[in-house]
Amino acid sequence: MVNPLQRELIGQFVGSDFDPCSATCSFHDGTCTLEAGDTLQIEIERMCGEWVPLFHRCADHAVEAFPEEHSVHGVDQALIDTTLAPTGAHLPETNEYAPDALTIADIEVVDHSPPTEGRRPTDQD
Repeated sequence: MVNPLQRELIGQFVGSDFDPCSATCSFHDGTCTLEAGDTLQIEIERMCGEWVPLFHRCADHAVEAFPEEHSVHGVDQALIDTTLAPTGAHLPETNEYAPDALTIADIEVVDHSPPTEGRRPTDQD
């Protein structure tokens, strides 16, 4: 049985319009290219009723729990692992179909930060 998280994210494009057959890590100073078959960890957040990717992490930058510095009180957030697959996607900028574009192939939830958790905003008196 497919859960709502899987239904919303499996098949979602993770590359760029410039190079749809590779993905990058958000935490490298230089270039970090991930290809089909590589593991990608993604921080996601629920916005306007949909799960939206925030940050991509390669295996070298993977973490065990949703990072406290990225957590927001009142927002449903999760950390997932996926294997990149060249299943094809329409590119966001051009809507051109790229048959080997990388997408989310499977999902393993590493950590879930429900809306009642996360950092609370500081009081400003």
